Amino acid sequence: MRGLQWVIGAAAATGAIAAALFLPVRFPRPSGPLRVGTTTRQWVDQSRAEILSANDDARRELSAQVWYPTGASVGVRSKYLPDPQVVFTALLKALRDVTSGRTSLPTFLFRKLAVSTTHAFVNAPPVPETSFPVIVAVSGFGGFRTANTILIEELVSRGYVVIGMDQPYISARTRRADGRVVTMKRRGHLYDVHPRAQVLAHLAADVSFALDMVKHDPTLNRSVDVSRAGVMGVSLGGTVAAEAASADDRIAACLMMDAVMPEAVAANGLPCRALWLTRPADDMRRERRHAGGWPEPVIAETLHSMGSALEHQRAGTGELVSIPGMYHIDFTDAPHWFPWARWVGLSGRIGPRRARRIIAQHAEVFFDAARSGTVPASVDISVSNH
Repeated sequence: MRGLQWVIGAAAATGAIAAALFLPVRFPRPSGPLRVGTTTRQWVDQSRAEILSANDDARRELSAQVWYPTGASVGVRSKYLPDPQVVFTALLKALRDVTSGRTSLPTFLFRKLAVSTTHAFVNAPPVPETSFPVIVAVSGFGGFRTANTILIEELVSRGYVVIGMDQPYISARTRRADGRVVTMKRRGHLYDVHPRAQVLAHLAADVSFALDMVKHDPTLNRSVDVSRAGVMGVSLGGTVAAEAASADDRIAACLMMDAVMPEAVAANGLPCRALWLTRPADDMRRERRHAGGWPEPVIAETLHSMGSALEHQRAGTGELVSIPGMYHIDFTDAPHWFPWARWVGLSGRIGPRRARRIIAQHAEVFFDAARSGTVPASVDISVSNH
């Protein structure tokens, strides 16, 4: 009898391991009342030179994905990851670079992302006769436009339109209209040719361009309200979000997660509502011990610049929340790709479900308050290991 129980237990454990390693990712279902549609766009800004390209004639081009509320209940589910093989290669390289080679995962662990789908219906019709506030989601260095799909679909289910962008030379990969693929620059070489301030302004202009394009989109223009837009981002995406919010007065709310602030923002704050989400320095150091990265100067610059920006923010318009137990990747979908990440030190002790709930609650309360002009309610960030 004991032998049979052992066999059953071993089979169950083997099945669980196989599911964690190879089966498609099951993303959390959005909790809002609205269903989610999505569509892709290829946008070229003929008015702007591509300063990050060696080709002087190149124009700035974005691969964009737009998520929006729909009444559709059936249809083709959107693939999670575009161009998976290219993205895998870029992600693994970025991971090795940022951790100084200490963390390197085998490629086969990422293959399940190529067959994973989300809760969004491809090219579903938008909800008719209703416009929704727009939020632009900016991915970080080495990221991709769907890297925060869980948060994006949650916000859309509660009445927002969200634009995600693959930004050439910053994102893991960007596919141009002619089919060519542009990958990200080598880490540490983004500002080799142009100064940091010019590059950040260039990237921030993508946010304004995306708002312009969706406003005039023949399919989506009746579904969007860009007059009180939002912007959000993680890491470099949060830095770019802050830069964009400083430059575009249509942006009424800016959510920045674990990001160094531009010098002008650290010195002056933002002209709109602002929410900074981060974690204590000790959690950054714990992440460094387990996975690499996060040297002391980066920790100091990240926390000090966000704190300084809050100090200079107009009273009542800013908040900085430090969430214990978080690692950097917990601000993205990544812990849901690998349920075991927490146990090998790649994800924080808070756990992916708790991290997801806290981030989603903060984002919803923050953007809802900006939309209605009210004071954001408080959000519980207590950490449970259960």
